[in-house]
Parts: sequence; structure tokens; C-alpha cells
Amino acid sequence: MKVCSEIQAALDTWVAERAGPEKVTGVAAYISFGDPGPAIEAFAGKVGADPGDPPVRQNTLFQMGSTSKSFAVAVILKLEAAGALSLDDTIGKWLPQYPAWKDWSLQHLLNMTTRIPTYSETETLSRIWVSEPSRELTAAELVHAAYPTGTHDLPPPKEKWFYSNTNYILAGMIAAKAAGQPYRHLVHEMVIDAFELDSTFYEDGAYPASVMKRLAHGYWNNPDCAGYQPNCKVSWNAPMLGRDVRDMSLSWAQAAGGAIASARDVDRWMRAVFEGRVVPPKQQAEWMALVSQTTGRPITDVSPDDKGYSLGLAKGIFGPLGAVWYYKGMSLGYRTLYGWFEKENLMITLQTNSQPSQKNAEETDQLNVLLQRIHPIVKSHAK
Repeated sequence: MKVCSEIQAALDTWVAERAGPEKVTGVAAYISFGDPGPAIEAFAGKVGADPGDPPVRQNTLFQMGSTSKSFAVAVILKLEAAGALSLDDTIGKWLPQYPAWKDWSLQHLLNMTTRIPTYSETETLSRIWVSEPSRELTAAELVHAAYPTGTHDLPPPKEKWFYSNTNYILAGMIAAKAAGQPYRHLVHEMVIDAFELDSTFYEDGAYPASVMKRLAHGYWNNPDCAGYQPNCKVSWNAPMLGRDVRDMSLSWAQAAGGAIASARDVDRWMRAVFEGRVVPPKQQAEWMALVSQTTGRPITDVSPDDKGYSLGLAKGIFGPLGAVWYYKGMSLGYRTLYGWFEKENLMITLQTNSQPSQKNAEETDQLNVLLQRIHPIVKSHAK
């Protein structure tokens, strides 16, 4: 099929272009037109930078990063549908050990409208990544890195909408307490097993060797200063530049982004979400309700000047492609990006193996560009 060869050429070209500036070695793509239905899989490059590394294949895995926030939302909404909790429930009700945040609700946590700092931009986490990369962290330790104890107080967010990974760690803790089951168990039962995602994995700690064997190498190539690094000249994370982070503990991400999957499984899962096959209609409406990423207030739709965020999902204008539901999840050395084109019944999912600078991201992080190259190829052959 000509469309397959054109998509393959687009992937090959992108890897060649971005190998230098972004330090990627490979990319995976999955393009679907229904579930079940026809699909296109394509891969380019290798799983790592070593000359002996094999090519990216169908069974190659990548860290999902924050695209796996959708797992936490699914768990919370399923528990709400079962009467175990409500989106209106507060942190104070479920986690009274954090009184400074007691009035924020689950809905605030999931749509990022709290005033809670993000633990992943703290010196605590940077020092662990640099000096203790194998350390297994608990959810409570992650929250502690951001909680105002008087010894490492963080400035409150200036923005009215603020992306905080701490929100999702707290949401995972609440889900576990409400269900009386570990968060890991809930993800496996309600997401991975329920939707037969046989190439999706979630662990709070170390992953088994069978998963790690399939995981692509990932490269940290981000010189940006951490979010809470005052008067920064050199990033706390600078010692990691060029590091292969594949064997680092992923326990630092957990409910905020700790899953591993193939592009095909990400595509299948997100299709189920957008097609309303995960939760009942009431919860589906809650899932898709947008707030402005500028003001934090509810909006009916996005505009060229204002992106939207619902519960672990984002929507924005992708240039000539128009309004698109999407998410770009990043972990320390991986990126997963999907775009859902509802009117065309089309999902495009991409995965690659580096994290570059996020300053001037339009120039330094061009996974979005690959998505925008693939879409017109698919559309031209669909006519």
C-alpha cells in the first residue's frame, strides 16, 4: 500500500532529522481507523544508540509518561460510578495528613486547578535522579517533596491553571484508600485486564525482567532548569545529560505517569476512552468537561489562544489540523503522543526515546511535527 510506504518514509526522515538535536534513536507509530478495524503500524530506527541494538519492532515498549494519567482518571471515575467516592470529595476527607490542601477536591486534582506545587520539579527529586537512580520511592515520599513542612516550602503557583504531578499522586492515594486495594491492583483490574491490554504494564516499583527486556533505551537530553530552581545557571539535572535512563527506577512517577506500553496498546486504550467504553455516561461527561489552561475556568471548547484540559486529557488547535484531543506524555527519557481525530474516526499514536529541552519546544521537541506530517498522508489516501 502506498500509504504505508509514505508513512514509513515520514518516520525514517523524522528519525534522521531529530537524531542529532533530540538524541532519538527510534520511533514507533500506530494509526487506527476503528476498534476493531484496519490499522497501520510503522517503526523506524533502533531501540538504542549502541551499534548492536536491534531495530524498533512491534513488541518494543516505551514509557507512557503522563498519557497514563488517564489510568488514574478511569480508576477514580469507576469508583465514583460504584459509589465508593465522589469527584466532590476533598483531600481532607480521604487524606487528613495533608491539612494545608484539605479543601481541594478530586475534580480539582484531576483537572489541575489546585494550587498544589509539583514534586517533580523539586531539588529533592533531582538529587534522587542524579545520585540514587535505583531508589524505590513511595507515593507518600513523592508528596512529601512538595508538601509545605517549613523546611522546603515551595512558592504557590502563579498560574490559575497549573500542571502538577502531585495532584495525581494524591488521586492515586485516595483511590487506594477508597477501594481498600493498592493503586497498582486497581490499574490492573480496571484498565489493563479489563481491556486486555497485553502490552501495557504498571508497577509502583521495579518492573520485571520480561518487561525491561522489551523496553527501548531512553535518553535524557534536557538541559532546562528545574521549575523550583532559583537563579538557575546550571540545571540540578545537568549530571544526567546524555544518560541512558532505561534502568532507572520509575517509582518517581507512579499514578502521575508510571506506565509502560506499546504504541498499539496506547492507541487501543485511548480509543476506548474517547468512544465512551470505559465508564458510564455520567462519568464520561465528567471526564470530557474542559477547563481553560489559561484561566482554569470551565470552557465549552478550545480556541487558537486557549488550550483546554479535562481529566487527564488535553485539547488544542494543531495548526491546519484544527481542534484535536491529544496528550504528550514525557518521562525522563521517553515521549508518547497521541492525537484523536473524532470526525475522521482516526487515532495516531507515536512513541520515541528521548526527552529534549522544553524551552522553545516547537523547535526542540518535534514529535508533534511528525504527527502533523502523518495526518495528511492518511487523509489523502482516505479520499
